[in-house]
Amino acid sequence: MLRRTLRPVAHSLRSLVGTNGLSDRVSTLEAAMRGLAIGSPVPIPDIPVVPAAGPAAGTIDVNLLLHQSRGALLRMMPPGAQRLLSAGCAGSWYFDWIEQTYGRVPEHLGIEYYSPEPDDLPDNVTWIANTASNMSAVPDGGCDLVFSGQNLEHLWPDEVAGFALEAARVLRPGGHLVFDSPNRLVTAPLNWGHPEHTIELTPAEACELARLAGFDVASVRGIWLCRDARSGEMLPFDPNVAAPGWSVTERLLVARDQPDNSFIWWIEAVRSDRAPAREAVHALMERLFREHWPERVQRLMVPPGHALQPSPDGDWIVVEPGRGGIAMFGPYMPLRAGRHRVTWQMSTPQASPGPVAVCEVMAGTAGALARHEVLPGQSTVSLEFGLDETTFGFEFRCISLATAGFSVLRRVRLEEHLS
Repeated sequence: MLRRTLRPVAHSLRSLVGTNGLSDRVSTLEAAMRGLAIGSPVPIPDIPVVPAAGPAAGTIDVNLLLHQSRGALLRMMPPGAQRLLSAGCAGSWYFDWIEQTYGRVPEHLGIEYYSPEPDDLPDNVTWIANTASNMSAVPDGGCDLVFSGQNLEHLWPDEVAGFALEAARVLRPGGHLVFDSPNRLVTAPLNWGHPEHTIELTPAEACELARLAGFDVASVRGIWLCRDARSGEMLPFDPNVAAPGWSVTERLLVARDQPDNSFIWWIEAVRSDRAPAREAVHALMERLFREHWPERVQRLMVPPGHALQPSPDGDWIVVEPGRGGIAMFGPYMPLRAGRHRVTWQMSTPQASPGPVAVCEVMAGTAGALARHEVLPGQSTVSLEFGLDETTFGFEFRCISLATAGFSVLRRVRLEEHLS
């Protein structure tokens, strides 16, 4: 039941990162790259939405830019694989993409849990309906190459550890593991999030994971430069927003040798003769989640026009009297099954004609799971909610009712798995 429920959700969410049916849009980016004139920033709506159509004429689709950059590196993967395993493959288009870039392989194993098996699979593909952390259908040492693209950031710590250990098991000695993912050194300062992402790893953390799992790291590359190494300044994720001193082409080229400063890291590793350190792999992922999950929770967003007032506890969002609408939203994140509690800190007037705001817990298309009207004089709001299964796209919103001015701390306290 859970699998049938999550499949269409995952299919929809994956379109946000540009991995859902992009091959037919290649010419769009190429034409845009030829004719682009960088102009003023693209307006940002109060609440991000999935666009119904592609980017406006004359702009670059960042999803397609990343997809094609990854395709270029696929062309450079170690050649000659007789059996390729893909961990995460959301449709038949995926196998067409691999064949177009890497080339045709005699046997291609695709492991996928959330998307249904396509009816039009190529004749060299075997579809395995399972998670990336369970490749039990694949024999030991049976693969030459394992590729996992934009996958780790969707997994929980035990699943990441399981994937690394399973990749080591199914690869022959000297076989190659190629994997890529967004880089937390960039996503965190950009306050960038995705409804399905748990935490992103840094290049160093991903390399350590590979080494503990029994791999020797051969190369680490970057895709899409988002930090100037000389100044330390962040560069906009959106290529249509001007980055003074940088062209789009320069950012694409320089990224290759600066994975720490790039939005995506790309790692190639070779299966060594070392046995995986299973306990150390699991301990690493548990520690990384423990240390960095709190930051993931705080990727909250503020619509343009609200003043921010710094304090030792963080920034307070100042909502002027008479201004209604969203004051804080995000972080667009998944949560596992269980009972949870979220708490907002508020500064509200002692008198008002009625409630001054609404705090609510939202989950993707499911709507509000919990909601509370904030009364004058109230300084904290806590809401509890229960989940029967892993759920994507959580937001912790604060909405002004325009009855009075108030402030809300741009930080929430999330308590998970309450007894």
